[in-house]
Amino acid sequence: MELAVLDPNGSRNGVGLVTLLSCSVNRLAAQCGFDGHAQFPPTWIIPMKLSRLAVLALFAAAPAFAGATSFVVDFEKTWSYDVAVNGFYNGGAASDESTGVNLGVEFVGVAGLSNDADFTFYSGAPSAQGTAYVQDIPGASAYMNVAGGVESGLSLFYASYVDVTGAVKAYSGLNGTGDLLGTFNLAKTADAGYDSWKQVTLNFSGTAKSFDLTGSAGQNIGFDNISAVPEASTSLMMLAGGFALLGLTRRRRG
Repeated sequence: MELAVLDPNGSRNGVGLVTLLSCSVNRLAAQCGFDGHAQFPPTWIIPMKLSRLAVLALFAAAPAFAGATSFVVDFEKTWSYDVAVNGFYNGGAASDESTGVNLGVEFVGVAGLSNDADFTFYSGAPSAQGTAYVQDIPGASAYMNVAGGVESGLSLFYASYVDVTGAVKAYSGLNGTGDLLGTFNLAKTADAGYDSWKQVTLNFSGTAKSFDLTGSAGQNIGFDNISAVPEASTSLMMLAGGFALLGLTRRRRG
């Protein structure tokens, strides 16, 4: 459905009509008191309501711009030693049967890790309660699957005292299938210990549905705060929308 929003730069009584986007706006329209199908009489819109409508339209449009999955996996849970994350962030459960928020992200061969009185290696993590590492299982593979896809880049924090070649690989299909979109090395963050964390962005072309973490197995690398990186075009579009809204508000007040 097309959402029409009044524009103060039109020809009729200083108010015209501009079609913003084709998107689902039923809830937005209901909140603003109209059905969203027809052109709106200018007398329905006052400056405050226009600004509010523009804000709501901007945020309602954001999911349509994003395209692929948006998420942040922070591993914030008290993990018992060597508990596999599995479907904890995918509507399923970890190996200890605990469940978390469904972010559309599944892990294979990856365990959660929490510091306690006897184990405090991964201190100083960006989200301190829990981190993760790749389980060292002979002959096994490790993946992070994102069925909704990640476009262009993945951001993560890691800690390691060794350089790891081929630590992460991005693939177009699940479980390391399809086209290889990128291979990434992770340089050590310290000469010793696991308490020095670094954020990196792994950039690639295309949409990745899995990240092969097998190269990080047995390397004692800690991972935390893994997130999808917004496309540059999406960020620019939202920024432009923000500036347009600011200018519109100033003109109405002037």
